[in-house]
Amino acid sequence: MRRIILVVAILVIFLFRKPLLFRSFTTPGIKCTRDWWQQLQMGFLLGTGIFVLYIAFVFTSGNMTLHIDAKSFGELILKIIGILLVAGIVGFIEEVFFRGFILQSFLQDMHTVSAVCASSLFYSLLHFFKTKLSVSTGFQPFIGFITVYKSFAHIILNFTSILPSIIGLFLIGVVLSYACLRTKSLYFAIGLHAGWIFLTKTNILLFDYLRTMPKWLFGDGTVITGVLGWILLIITLILIRFVTEAQSYGKNTARTS
Repeated sequence: MRRIILVVAILVIFLFRKPLLFRSFTTPGIKCTRDWWQQLQMGFLLGTGIFVLYIAFVFTSGNMTLHIDAKSFGELILKIIGILLVAGIVGFIEEVFFRGFILQSFLQDMHTVSAVCASSLFYSLLHFFKTKLSVSTGFQPFIGFITVYKSFAHIILNFTSILPSIIGLFLIGVVLSYACLRTKSLYFAIGLHAGWIFLTKTNILLFDYLRTMPKWLFGDGTVITGVLGWILLIITLILIRFVTEAQSYGKNTARTS
């Protein structure tokens, strides 16, 4: 449902882009450039590479076992292809909305650091606007308000338990925003985001976590809830700077030669 809401929001923003100060649909950074495919690949490889390091560390430390959730090799390949498609679609939709529209809107009235932090916090908290609510048939005019209230209550009442996830998602938002600002487009961020989603879901497909592992270090089975995942995200942030600098240097060298 959150994905559907994001798609609808993007369509609404596109239709009302002039009142929202977006001159064209290419403003968010998805206009076609010569190196768009290179940036997309670079982001995907960086995202998957960092995640492979995480899996290798957890597996070699004995906190993960191999358990393939597929009945045959053909089914495994089909599931991996499906995960890849989902990763690409979700990465594209979320980056267009959060970094393409939300971050760009904040940058118009805020300092860069403040805009990145505000949009990343919004991105993080939005993942927890969900609640289990029993709904009966018939006319219920206030069900939307009740759902919003329950969602806020879920965040407030369970804030301590979801704090590690909030921190991890905030760091993800910062990394993706930085990738967008460094490249002045969304392609690198889309590739990075898609790479994370692909390896996260593939990890669930291929491995099982042991309950005895220290949660403060490895999290609760997801990369973003442990200190190790936070460190890898910070390393990714640093690598983005070096990768984009090397790319810019290569372009300048090609132009002068």
